[in-house]
Amino acid sequence: MRRKFKAGTTSLTLSIVVYDTASTTGAGLSGLTHTTSGLILEYRRQGQSTWTQLGVATGLVSKNLGEYVSGGICANGDRVGRYEIGIPDAAIAAGVRMVEICLRGAANMHPVDIEIELDAVDYQDATAFGLSKFTDVETDTQNIQSRIPAALVDGRIAANAQVVGDKTGYTATLSDKTGFKLASDGLALVTAWTVGITGNITGNLTGSIGSISGVTFPTNFGSMVIAAGNGHVAVVVHSVQAGAYTSAAFSPNWFTADGLASDAANEIATAVSGIQVLSRLESMIEDNGSGQFRFDTTAVSLAGGGGGGGGGTDWTADERTAIRAILGVPASGTTPTDPSSGILDTIRDSITGNQTINVYPVSASTPERVAGTTITYYRNEIRSVSVVTDFTLTNLTLSFTIEDAEGTDLLTIANASITRSSQTFTVSIGTAATSSTGNKRWALRDITGGTNSVIAKGVFSVQEAASA
Repeated sequence: MRRKFKAGTTSLTLSIVVYDTASTTGAGLSGLTHTTSGLILEYRRQGQSTWTQLGVATGLVSKNLGEYVSGGICANGDRVGRYEIGIPDAAIAAGVRMVEICLRGAANMHPVDIEIELDAVDYQDATAFGLSKFTDVETDTQNIQSRIPAALVDGRIAANAQVVGDKTGYTATLSDKTGFKLASDGLALVTAWTVGITGNITGNLTGSIGSISGVTFPTNFGSMVIAAGNGHVAVVVHSVQAGAYTSAAFSPNWFTADGLASDAANEIATAVSGIQVLSRLESMIEDNGSGQFRFDTTAVSLAGGGGGGGGGTDWTADERTAIRAILGVPASGTTPTDPSSGILDTIRDSITGNQTINVYPVSASTPERVAGTTITYYRNEIRSVSVVTDFTLTNLTLSFTIEDAEGTDLLTIANASITRSSQTFTVSIGTAATSSTGNKRWALRDITGGTNSVIAKGVFSVQEAASA
């Protein structure tokens, strides 16, 4: 394989085909990677007596398709035998005209030989072909010197001469000056123009300009008037660019109260009044020491009642008298330890004597006191089980139920078949509930007097055991 590249090209990748020597049809060799045993990438630059090797022990590395890695190799698509390799920059550096590259060494591999011609031109440069002289050939010193003798006739510039370089001291007397142009330093010698200029002028103009054409001015630009004497521009400003006016642009005290519109003054007064209200509110609030805010003592003491302290009330005097009478609270405001009248006295009297009030712990009235109780049986087992609750069960009418995960009752035991002693109940469970394995639910209910209250509940687990 022969290729041509500009010497000094970097990050070069090449697509190659590796053939299988064991194939009789010229098929490609698959499976080559940077770790393939014996695989070597080597190169020899013109004039060198030895080859530089990458591979065997070190050198070859893995890479991705389309990515440049020096000494890298990877498969190039799905076609068997196609690979992409990264050519080391040192192999194609400038300084020689040719380099040989070889990929070889793997089993059943036909060596891949690549010869690269290292040229001084850049075949991808569409402008100057990589040659610097193409861009400045007209200013080359030797080229100018070769043209000067032919351009002079009797000490004057020939009619068909092209003047290049320094023209100091030359006097042009030609009537046809087609192709001539003045250098930028020649404009300094021009004292007057009688010709039109098309394009941009950089610098200062001294004198008068007859007219300007081809320029678009802003709307109403012609209405601007520059006052005589002070040089001020008289114009109505409708909008100003942000940041155009700063405090430095105005004289001290340039804006007075007389220049302020009445509606603006009213708005300022309203804003000041609002600030005063907020200021007063701020003076009433204090930090409680933990990042929260509250009204201070003075503000609270003056709440309601116009400064009387303590706030007002929604109750009338008659209503307050009636409330004291109902509760049995004397008008003096003291709380009697033993009220002699009112609803408190009535409640006390109703529970005096042989009446008993049973107070259960709050948690004892909820199933959560025994939530999580698991009754475990084995498949087809028949036996009794006892469960301890937080309730006194002696005088209760009970019902025990087991249901499956779908809510179908598997077993219901009536009160007469439930044995209980104090807080413990015992039930006998048979195959109606143990014929199938899995987790079910059980519950003990108090149905005394038509009530239906869950006393205890939990998981009824049926597990598999060794066969009887």
